[in-house]
Amino acid sequence: MSIQLKAAWHQANTAARALGRSLLISLIVGIPVSALAAADSTGLVEVADGQLQCTAGPAGRLQCLGVPYGAAPVGNMRLRPPADVKPWAGVRDATTFASACLEAKTEYSKAQAGSEDCLYLNVYVPPHADDEPLPVMVWLHGGGFINGSGNAFQGANLAETANVIVVTVNYRLGALGWLALPSLAKESASGSAGNYGLQDSIQALKWVQQNIQVLGGDNHRVTLFGQSAGGEQTLALVASPYAAGLFQRAISMSAPATLKLPTIEQAAAARAGFLKEVGCSDEVGQAECLRELPAQKILDASHTSWDLIQQLGLQFTPVVDGVVLPKQWLEIFKDGTSNKVPTIIGHTRDESNLFVAINENNRNVVTDTQQVDDRVAKFFKTLGPLVKWQYPQADFANPGLRMAKMVDDAQFAAGLTQDRNALVKLAPVYAYQSCDPNAPDSHVHAQFIAQLGCGHDSDLAYLFQFDDFNGQVPQFTPEQQALAQAMGRYWGNFAATGNPNGAGLPHWPPYNKKDGLVQLLEPASTGGIRATAPKEYYQTHNLGFWNASLWLASVLGLR
Repeated sequence: MSIQLKAAWHQANTAARALGRSLLISLIVGIPVSALAAADSTGLVEVADGQLQCTAGPAGRLQCLGVPYGAAPVGNMRLRPPADVKPWAGVRDATTFASACLEAKTEYSKAQAGSEDCLYLNVYVPPHADDEPLPVMVWLHGGGFINGSGNAFQGANLAETANVIVVTVNYRLGALGWLALPSLAKESASGSAGNYGLQDSIQALKWVQQNIQVLGGDNHRVTLFGQSAGGEQTLALVASPYAAGLFQRAISMSAPATLKLPTIEQAAAARAGFLKEVGCSDEVGQAECLRELPAQKILDASHTSWDLIQQLGLQFTPVVDGVVLPKQWLEIFKDGTSNKVPTIIGHTRDESNLFVAINENNRNVVTDTQQVDDRVAKFFKTLGPLVKWQYPQADFANPGLRMAKMVDDAQFAAGLTQDRNALVKLAPVYAYQSCDPNAPDSHVHAQFIAQLGCGHDSDLAYLFQFDDFNGQVPQFTPEQQALAQAMGRYWGNFAATGNPNGAGLPHWPPYNKKDGLVQLLEPASTGGIRATAPKEYYQTHNLGFWNASLWLASVLGLR
């Protein structure tokens, strides 16, 4: 059955169910005329909740922006799981973005923006033939769980390169998305609290399952992919029983995977100052108190910052609530109870150059040895002397690069390798490390580190062929453009088949624990796209040391 026929049948059923209209009039080859909206060159599309006026382009290209996937989480719906959208009458404009989620001004986002009414997604359909449904890729943006939006990522270029439908999602941020308190858990029928942003992403995936066929997508080939906080969400949703069956593949990019997620009680203890500042410290009536506050007061009292080195981690994260996320995701991977889907897991080579730059910019001084020693002692506690011994200053050009390397190896390479080693027992895994020393600037301009290079976020402009920092198409050199095209095609092949390999691309070997092969994604001038030698990645990132240290830390209860 062609996409038009599938779309028509789906539309006829959803329209009759949601709006109670009869569309079984004026048939064309047995299909209602009004049910052919998905193929309409005017961009009129009917999804389960009503009609959308999207922007149509040539050869099937389509953009549907600002599509609601959950009810506005405001008033009494604040700090609750997302609710379903109420069907609307008439035609809803989907030619412009709806509001992003409320975010504070930070080192990463130069102005406060967004709204509490923000549960919207955007759909980018590439030019395509009508005979086969397209794979779907659902994007969860980064931003430390406090910044960012799906709106910032124009998905059309990736959609065309990868030959997939790209869906970008807004999810709740900061305290509004991740505040976990026992009082909130007590009022919940499930006993969950805090993972509201995670449940937003689940709600968006449900929308995709229900509606993507109308837009020409294959709901049996959905890939969840995300970067940084979105990469962490991706791993959490691979582990979550609430996300079972909603996606068939996953790509986690640049997730600081060694950071241990708190329980509800631990998260609440960290928010004592916040609760006092907003005047909601008393657990009796606490939920009502928080829902009556102006959103601005919640935002101001959160004191959000992207200085992860000073904070020793993220301020807001998913929590182990025993429900949406029953345990740490690594434990779930190890016991084999996760969603068993093929995964790509990787990071940039020098992730933490960005974090060191933010820390130095905030302190207005270059990192020195004393600063490194202080951070190592506070973060690694009694393991600190071993860490300093493993990373002698003589091996680095300056203390800032020394600090960055420690964080890179501990938080990204070691943590993600643990995830790979657990998941590869359940389904195919592919590992990568990306690096272009001359990548476009990120959201932060370093005042002291000379060049961010292959830092956190440096791969995003390549994957999307769009720079979410300045909202423009990057001015790539030919070799950078070749890398961008290769990344998009790898991701698209994986979305289509569960294997990134395809004609015209360097072979990407699957990961296994014994050899630890990792695909290097680099421009031709620094080595090009190639697989590492066995154990090369293991040695480069001191994984023998970190595996032993993380094991010792877990035994001693240090992290």
